[in-house]
Amino acid sequence: MASSSTSPGHHRDAGQRRFGAAVRPDQLVDDTPLLAAIKGCDILVPEYHGQWSAVEWRKGEPWYGNYDAILGFAETHGMAVRGHSLIWEKMTPDWARAEMLEKRDWRTVTRHFANLLPRYSGRIADWIVVNEMIDTEQGEKGLRRTSFQQAYGSDYVAMALLTANGLDPRAKLMINEYALSYDNPVDEARRNALLRLVENLKTRGMPLHSVGLQGHLELAKGAIPQKRLARFMSDLADTGVKLAITELDAIEADRNRPIAERDAAVADHIQSFLDVAMDQPAVESIVTWGLSDRHSWLQENAPDTLAAVSHAPIDGKRLNRGLPFDADMKPKKMQMVLNEAMRIQRA
Repeated sequence: MASSSTSPGHHRDAGQRRFGAAVRPDQLVDDTPLLAAIKGCDILVPEYHGQWSAVEWRKGEPWYGNYDAILGFAETHGMAVRGHSLIWEKMTPDWARAEMLEKRDWRTVTRHFANLLPRYSGRIADWIVVNEMIDTEQGEKGLRRTSFQQAYGSDYVAMALLTANGLDPRAKLMINEYALSYDNPVDEARRNALLRLVENLKTRGMPLHSVGLQGHLELAKGAIPQKRLARFMSDLADTGVKLAITELDAIEADRNRPIAERDAAVADHIQSFLDVAMDQPAVESIVTWGLSDRHSWLQENAPDTLAAVSHAPIDGKRLNRGLPFDADMKPKKMQMVLNEAMRIQRA
C-alpha cells in the first residue's frame, strides 16, 4: 500500500487497475511536493493542454509542446499518458468551428486527428476521442448540438472513432461523459442515452474500446445510488467495453463546517462511489482531476474560491476541498480512501 503522503499508483503491471491524475506541464518542472505525488501515478492526463485549441490555435500551425513535455516526463518515470481529447466542443478553435459549419467537410477533423495520432503512435496507447457528447435536455436524440453534430450529423461519433482507428490501429479509443452518478431524472436520462449510444456503436462494430465516466461528484445532489449505478456500469460492460473513472473530484455541499467534518464528508462520498466502481471488473483505472485543492478547476467556479486562491498565502480552508491533497499538499481522508481502493485489483 502506498503511504498516505503519496499518490496510490505503483506503475502497475498489466491486469491491475491503474491510478492517475490530470496534470499541467508546468507542474512537472520543479521539485515540489506536488511533483512527488505526481510521480506516484500510473497514468498522466493533460488537464486542458492536449485539446485541439491548445494544439492548433492557429490553423495549420500545430504546436506539440504540451504533449511532448508530459510524454517526456511520463516516459522517464515509467508512466502512461492518455490523450485528452481529440473532440471536445468547448476546446475547439474558432477557426475549426467556422470551417466545419461552412464546408461540412470531414477532412477538417481528419487533419486534426492526423496531427496527433500518427505522431504519438506507440507512445500514447489510449485516446479520449469524443468528450461530452450527451445532452438529453436540449440535444437532438440525446446528442449535444455541437459544431460536430451540426456539421456532420448525429453519426459523427462513429466517424471519429473510425478515423482515429485508421490513423493508429493500435490505440485504444474511448468516449467520455459526465453527470451520470445520481438518482435524479437528468442523470437517469443521460445514463440511458449514453448506454444506447454505446450499444449502437458496438452493435455496428465501431472501434470503441472503453467508456470514461467522469467522477465530478456533487455532495448536494444526495447519496450515490449504488445499486442503480452498479447496474449502469454492468450494462455498459455487457456491451464489451472497458470502463474508466476519468475525472474524479468532489464539490462540497457546505464549506462552513469544521475542516475535519468537511474532509470526512468528501471522503465518505468518494468511498460510496468507489465501492461501486471497484466492484465492477470492467473498471480498469481511476484518474483524479488534479491532486491538490490549490490547482483544482473547481476553485475557478465561484468568486469566494477565486479569492481564496489569490490570497497570499493561499487560504486553503476557504477552497473547495475535493481532491486528495489540500492546498499545502497535506493528505486528506480522501487520499486514504483512494489508497485503500487501489489495493483492490481486478478479478
